[in-house]
Amino acid sequence: LCPQPKLYCFEPDPRAIARFKKKLGPSLHRVNLFEIAISDRNGTIDFHPSNADGDARDWDLSGSIRRPKNHLTEYEWVRFDHPVSVETRRLDDWCSEAKLDEVDFIWMDVQG
Repeated sequence: LCPQPKLYCFEPDPRAIARFKKKLGPSLHRVNLFEIAISDRNGTIDFHPSNADGDARDWDLSGSIRRPKNHLTEYEWVRFDHPVSVETRRLDDWCSEAKLDEVDFIWMDVQG
């Protein structure tokens, strides 16, 4: 369907960035990875990476730019005890800067 797609990927969690780069390996040149969070404002914000003990020590599947609340009630074994500062960009502003005036598909993990 898309023989020559242009892929723009956004990820603020340093651990997920490392995993992404490792999994893509020699194909990494086929995507454009931006180590930022898409948000409703430009600037920086505290990102709350998830962590836990034991087998889930490096678990990076539920980080959030919002301070977690209900997640902790449902998953008591997850912690968010080491926030890191990450850059944020509005998607409209990023598209303008990248001179991208058309988007065919967005796959986004959103909160709120």
